Amino acid sequence: MGPDEHGRIVMEGYNKIARNYYSDRNLFKNEKEIQEFISHLPENGTILDIGCGCGFLVLRKLIDKGYHTKGIDFSKGMLEIAKQNVPEAELILGDITKTDFEPGSFDGIVSTYAFIHIFRTQHPWLYKKIFDWLKSGGIMLVSTACNEWEEVSEYYGAPMAWSHPASRESLQLVNNTGFEVVFERTVTTCDETHYWILAKKPEV
Repeated sequence: MGPDEHGRIVMEGYNKIARNYYSDRNLFKNEKEIQEFISHLPENGTILDIGCGCGFLVLRKLIDKGYHTKGIDFSKGMLEIAKQNVPEAELILGDITKTDFEPGSFDGIVSTYAFIHIFRTQHPWLYKKIFDWLKSGGIMLVSTACNEWEEVSEYYGAPMAWSHPASRESLQLVNNTGFEVVFERTVTTCDETHYWILAKKPEV
């Protein structure tokens, strides 16, 4: 299976499960990681949330602190909920692997629980694009997986696809892209364990 078919399964899956996912996933706060990300942002900065979903995990927190926000997700069902949760955000219906922004557009870029659904061969490219989209000194927060895995299985009653490298490879990709790692850690939330990386684009 290639990245296009993989992406189609993910998109259709989230369109089907959006309401149930939203009801359950709002228990995933990850306040510590998100607050550390926010601590590196300039006042009134512009932030991109990749795979923003329903908007409650990150966008709502950023908007409440006065940041200018953009969220992108390719699930129409998830964005319909996001419009209710974060009407102030600029929401984009689109596939991040087929989207581009001007270099230096953002002070911060965050992606929580989305990289695990992006086909693993696209991860190096996406880290490079994030690096390019960030301003000098910009900050990135990403959650991904601890172990290498590629599978299609049932998730909230619908087919869902995962594809990701192990944490060591993800960290190597981030370092090779040119980021300066602020922290990397495994975090368990609601019986799920993910690998988080906070990294900074060097100032020039």
